[in-house]
Amino acid sequence: MCGDGVPDHWRIGEKCLAPCFENGKLHEGTITSLEKDKNGKSFAVVSFLESEERKILITKLCKVKDSRGPWKSLIFDEGDLEKPYFPDQNLPSPGVAFKLSDNGDFIPYTINRYLRDYQREGAQFLYRHYANKRGCILGDDMGLGKTIQVISFLAAVLHKKGTREDIENNMPEFLLRTMKKGSDCNLKKTFLIVAPLSVLYNWKDELDTWGYFKVSVLHGSKKDDDMSRIKQGKFEVALTTYEKLRLYLDEFNSIEWSAVIVDEAHRIKNPKAQITQTMKSLKCRVRIGLTGTILQNNMKELWCVMDWAVPGLLGSRVHFKKKFSDPVEHGQRHTATKRELATGRKAMVKLARIMSGWFLRRTKALISDQLPKKEDRMVFCSLTEFQRAVYQAVLETDDVTLVLRAGEPCNCNSGRKRKNCCYKVNAHGETIKSLRFSYLMILQKVANHAALLQTDNTSKLQEAHIKRVCSQVFSSFPDFMQLSRDAAFETISDPKYSGKMKQGRRVIGKVQKMLLSPGVIGLSKCHLSTETSPLLPGWWHIYRFPLPLPGLKRHGDHAVLGSVGAVATFRGL
Repeated sequence: MCGDGVPDHWRIGEKCLAPCFENGKLHEGTITSLEKDKNGKSFAVVSFLESEERKILITKLCKVKDSRGPWKSLIFDEGDLEKPYFPDQNLPSPGVAFKLSDNGDFIPYTINRYLRDYQREGAQFLYRHYANKRGCILGDDMGLGKTIQVISFLAAVLHKKGTREDIENNMPEFLLRTMKKGSDCNLKKTFLIVAPLSVLYNWKDELDTWGYFKVSVLHGSKKDDDMSRIKQGKFEVALTTYEKLRLYLDEFNSIEWSAVIVDEAHRIKNPKAQITQTMKSLKCRVRIGLTGTILQNNMKELWCVMDWAVPGLLGSRVHFKKKFSDPVEHGQRHTATKRELATGRKAMVKLARIMSGWFLRRTKALISDQLPKKEDRMVFCSLTEFQRAVYQAVLETDDVTLVLRAGEPCNCNSGRKRKNCCYKVNAHGETIKSLRFSYLMILQKVANHAALLQTDNTSKLQEAHIKRVCSQVFSSFPDFMQLSRDAAFETISDPKYSGKMKQGRRVIGKVQKMLLSPGVIGLSKCHLSTETSPLLPGWWHIYRFPLPLPGLKRHGDHAVLGSVGAVATFRGL
């Protein structure tokens, strides 16, 4: 169809037939931009294979004839095959592609229509460093859509359209030859995404939701087969975990990766840790890190993450400590002099200036007016009669008695406190300080559930303490084991999220309530679309899962992109 002068009927990135030379002969090209002159006439800038871009009147453009025979019998139209497609969501942006460079790389309109301005900026940031073959860190607040920004960037560099054209390009080569369509050379680009196991399959789901990507999950029994297919250029994106990468580093290094993208990059915080050494040994020049908490404990961690992404940017570790870390930390002490305060501020400003081109961070303040309302409530949860009795039994143990009486005058009449005189350690040689924190955790477990008095997944010190507690509790409550086991079975039907993501994801798809701890919530940001929060005492949380939408989401105690309504948080005490 020719002579369609309606601008809305054309999109950036769409193929068309247009006059390339003065002879008026039509050639196939791609629309790179749409614009109007001062007289209101609509033009399209069309890129041709044979020449440079040309500015052509919209009325001279022709639709490319649909010769895709195999699709004509399908009952789907173009809109049905678009990815992503969220029919119930109001589009925050118009349905046009977003140009990233003059080389024809753009975010397809199917994705761009759902992006906010800061997300386009993030994708552009990633693209700019990728194009210059440099690493970088995207450090947005949790919940601002770092995953979607990465997918937008991948869609651009892999020349995705989000339409059935991508489906055709992903077909086996023999089918492409049947359709007289050549294989897309972009399939030779392969990106590696490294993520914790708890979010690995969420990455797979998000890639499937937002586009037609050829994805391989390098985890489990199919790893070897997929590795060989990746070397042949059969996949565009490979997903793996930190642990798999460490175990099979040589195999990963045998593949030429276009870029490596690391989720939860703050794990690369210890220069001596195996995970850090593995990540630095991975052969890939473009290293992209994603983290909402690049600085967790000290500035040494900041240096380690940045030195992985952009080696040498902040100098050696010794240089960084002398020029930045020590001045800043000295300036933060409550005893700091005015000179130390000024030196610390100056070092911080200089560090921020150096990192500004390589580290991009935005906070939720960007979209605070768009987040759902959050109501925070305190709920006082009384212990059961059985819990109270067990709690009291723990308080009466010799170790806890030693801790509670540590500040009393010593029995030897020396005038000193017990903890500084004859009662510095218990019968097993353990200090009061170590007992205090260990038994605090034990009491916290009893307050949550008596069945948590187990030695699994605890330190050797706490394991010994729990055994002593249980021995004393058994003497007071002969039926303790049966009571705690019965109590455990009463709640065991409430599924708990864990690192076993295949089971966890199956649970998420079937239930509306889930029991989570804050540590797990920190890694479950991509799954939660919740409106109701914790009800249990202590640090455990109950979540109700409505159907997830790609709008505003709820995560932990913060509203994030994806939730559907106001959020109620119940803090159990």
